[in-house]
Amino acid sequence: MIDIGHTIGNYKITAKLGEGGMGVVYLAEHPVIGKKVAMKAIHPELSKNSDVVSRFITEAKAVNQIGHEHIVDIADFGNTSDGEFYFVMEYLQGESLSDRLKREKHIPIGEAMAIGAQIADALNASHQQGIIHRDLKPENIFLCTRGANHDFVKVLDFGLAKLTQNDQKVTHKTRTGSVMGTPYYMSPEQCEGKTEIDYRADIYSLGVLIFEMLTGKVPFGGEGYGEIIVKHVTMPPPSVRSLVPDLPEYMDLLLYRVLAKDRDQRFQTMADLREALLDPERYASSAPEVGIPEDLSGIARAAAPMARSELEERSVRGYGSGLGSKPPASDGTPSGRGELINNIDNLIRTKPGSRLVLLVGVASLTVAAIVLLGQRREARRPLPAATLPLHPATVRVNFNSDPDGAVVAQADGTTLGLTPLSIEVAYSDSAVEFLFKKAGYEPKTMFVVPNLPSPMFATLRRASLDPTAGDASDRNGARATSRAPRARPANSPATSKVEKTEKAERPEKVDEDGVLEPSIR
Repeated sequence: MIDIGHTIGNYKITAKLGEGGMGVVYLAEHPVIGKKVAMKAIHPELSKNSDVVSRFITEAKAVNQIGHEHIVDIADFGNTSDGEFYFVMEYLQGESLSDRLKREKHIPIGEAMAIGAQIADALNASHQQGIIHRDLKPENIFLCTRGANHDFVKVLDFGLAKLTQNDQKVTHKTRTGSVMGTPYYMSPEQCEGKTEIDYRADIYSLGVLIFEMLTGKVPFGGEGYGEIIVKHVTMPPPSVRSLVPDLPEYMDLLLYRVLAKDRDQRFQTMADLREALLDPERYASSAPEVGIPEDLSGIARAAAPMARSELEERSVRGYGSGLGSKPPASDGTPSGRGELINNIDNLIRTKPGSRLVLLVGVASLTVAAIVLLGQRREARRPLPAATLPLHPATVRVNFNSDPDGAVVAQADGTTLGLTPLSIEVAYSDSAVEFLFKKAGYEPKTMFVVPNLPSPMFATLRRASLDPTAGDASDRNGARATSRAPRARPANSPATSKVEKTEKAERPEKVDEDGVLEPSIR
């Protein structure tokens, strides 16, 4: 078993730097030349898990294949006589971006753009090699000192990387409907469990990182993974300036494009995004139209941006944050470290659907136990197994609109209330229709599958007004049409004496409704 004091290859392990769900990172030293390295090893109990081993090997191959200054360098790979896999990588001294955000809350715009540009540079090299990271988050970005640069970036943890080159055979390919990554930072296509995930998923995740660096909050928060995933798929991002008013307007312009739901509307390469980050003002001067809503009053509230302290509080309370279930060692070991392993299986273990599977499994075991008991004790009748509900009767749906004050109605016309509105609706595994209506705006129909707590957000368009229409014409249109005089030619003579006589003899009609009828003279 790999542990402190053991010699693995040419290096002696001297301390533990960190631990996560998949493995442990140790500090090791060459006994002759004194070179320090970080050694990453799989937990012994997971060494027989083919999926974990595949991810581990993928990380080593991906990093070695890219070979970029902003990606942690892996120097050696192997396994012990006991079958434990490990690799040796450069020992980094500094801090993770997550630690920086804990200390400083948010990062000045100049520093944030520089950090973001370095990440984009690293991932542009990765994408050129056909490798998609798929798990960008502050825990996987390390900041160290190189020369005069005190925020030199190293991108870590390619354990969830997708190798797309034809000559790479990866055994842990994503299945349709499976969700891989950390929900706070996942792209909409990852949240939907799509099989075709490309490099633009990393572009979206980097957008979330930049948003958090500038504001101290991730753009979409919530009580559970289901709510956060739905927001990534359906809800426009809040304005960074709604959280930090001093930020320049061009940051909204840049981030709305990076965080576009449709990947065809995002930056199409990391190289393009890097250029925009290095000079965002110049980018804004020629940026394409991204459709930022004029009224952002309801978006920030509905998106519920969440600070890092809140993410960790939810992790402690058991919701799971995807930020790692085990803290780094606090026994006086150096603060600098190689890549710390976060619990990449956390989502699989704690997602809401797993509770349902657990309940069904318990019910099945209960039935089996009763049947066996009845066979062994025929004289005693087995008690019927309790019926466990497969799903709740209702789920909570949060209705929001831009602007606020829209009427929310069901398909049958039943009015539910005015936005913002949070109510329980009947559970369903099928799409349910809701209608948003507000005076002066076009009605909007939206659908949601209410099998998880979900947000709905409707951006309403102003109704087009006909300048020739008015209340008087609406009320008297029919009467005016029935009595409209025939059109007189332009060169017709003046009104005849007979016509004048008829008009004089015709009694004046009383205007009963107080609205004058139109007249043509």
